[in-house]
Amino acid sequence: GGKSQDSQTKTFSKSNGDSGPVEVSVTGADGSVVSIEPLDFRWDAPEVTPQGGDDLYKGGQKGSIVEFFGWPHDDILSECAFLADAGYMGAKFFPVQEQVMSVETFQQDLNPWYFMYQPMSYKLGGRMGDRDQLRAAIHGCRELGVRAYADAVLNHMVGGGNDANPNHRDTSCNYFPSKNSSLEGGQSPSYTQCYVYENSSVTGLPPSQEFPGVPYGPTDFHCERVLNSWTDPLDLNAGWLEGLVDLNTEKENVQERIADYLTDLYSIGFSGIRMDAAKHIQPDDIIAIFTAFRVNMGGTLPSDFIAWLEVLLGGEADMLMCDPDSGYNYGSYLADGLSANGFSDAEVDQIKIWNSGYPKEPNLGYCTISPVRNAIQNDDADQQTSGSTSRDMGDQGCVLIENCNSIDEHRQFEVKLFEDPNGIVTSNDVDYPIRLVLSSYYWQGDAEGIPDGKSDCSLCELECDACRTTVYWPAYNNSSCGYDDEYTRPHRDLDIINAMRDWMALDENEEGFTKLKASAEACAN
Repeated sequence: GGKSQDSQTKTFSKSNGDSGPVEVSVTGADGSVVSIEPLDFRWDAPEVTPQGGDDLYKGGQKGSIVEFFGWPHDDILSECAFLADAGYMGAKFFPVQEQVMSVETFQQDLNPWYFMYQPMSYKLGGRMGDRDQLRAAIHGCRELGVRAYADAVLNHMVGGGNDANPNHRDTSCNYFPSKNSSLEGGQSPSYTQCYVYENSSVTGLPPSQEFPGVPYGPTDFHCERVLNSWTDPLDLNAGWLEGLVDLNTEKENVQERIADYLTDLYSIGFSGIRMDAAKHIQPDDIIAIFTAFRVNMGGTLPSDFIAWLEVLLGGEADMLMCDPDSGYNYGSYLADGLSANGFSDAEVDQIKIWNSGYPKEPNLGYCTISPVRNAIQNDDADQQTSGSTSRDMGDQGCVLIENCNSIDEHRQFEVKLFEDPNGIVTSNDVDYPIRLVLSSYYWQGDAEGIPDGKSDCSLCELECDACRTTVYWPAYNNSSCGYDDEYTRPHRDLDIINAMRDWMALDENEEGFTKLKASAEACAN
């Protein structure tokens, strides 16, 4: 039912009544056909009108965002009515792009959580739902007055060896086959140079990093380099983090392809991103990526767009944030670079730093910038696995599923996030305009799977004897009062909601909140 054309371009516009998604395919001279991702148009996404109006949310520049770790898209959609009544500004989806999946265990787990952070392409078909489910969730949440945000994995692609090559051997000479992906209808081709002992059956050449579904080729990646120094800019930028094949983000085509991916995320309805592993993309490259994205947007950032960059400080805070002359600085150096590329002061403020120094050493997260450019939170998903982050909260915060002495201790830290966060410079109303609440799940024993049903060992086909299963749990539970035993749902706790609403100065008499409050009080009793 489509229309064919010889021209390589076509213009769509809202004024012409065009709407998406638009299916696109390209036919070669030899008759071959390549289909690309459907095109979504931003004007199809419903306008966001929170229950109390958008002024208190400053058009998307101030508010609390709930991070839904391990929640399928359909469940987030179901939860958005609660978020709207509670007054949360948005919902953050964990990685939504095509990602590694397998029928074989990896370190005894079937499809562990960190496979979400190993992209095979930028097609919107992650394990939490396909593109149609994602669009339905985003649009449904927006209709209720809740914005959506994406966890964007831009530093790397898959882990070495987690690819479509048919034959691999590990360092102990044990055989393992190809990996699958989360994409419905068949995975995108993906190849790495790692653990492969045969030339490619397609090219006859030694394998290298190739991701035709993006597309990326061998020269779009840094040469393999162990990341063994956290103070060496070259290692930070070009090292293969945990063996993940590292993109050469210095290249203009890579920067533009990432910007195009961000454009796709915005077009389907997302209002912003968390940039994963941002400190492994050098500041100049981040400046170039956002500049290219801004060009795609017509020369200015959308007024409700925000990004927060994951820059784990550790012992490198001086280099990363406080010394603009360090040669690798995400503080005033990055801000000045954005300004030099034409970003207004307001646009620079939209590109924020996730302050990993909060709550113990919050000053390290702003140093040479204003805390208006900070996003803060208590516990985060990375801290739930030992050794996966260098963030140190000391006695000023705790991780609910790991080291909190009690639910009440965790609740107090979450309430403090809104009532009296550490490190305020100007005022609690102005500083830290983005505050995040993690809604996660408890581990099932030592397993590191996700309880969406896809880490259940009953699905295992290879190396299953030692498989540590993660059985299905429902993420959405409309009767939850918060702080549950499987999925945690602290965002439903009334004390936390009240603290958040006070910070936002939301009207206590809003109809949705009045009903929610009565229900929550009855639930608690």
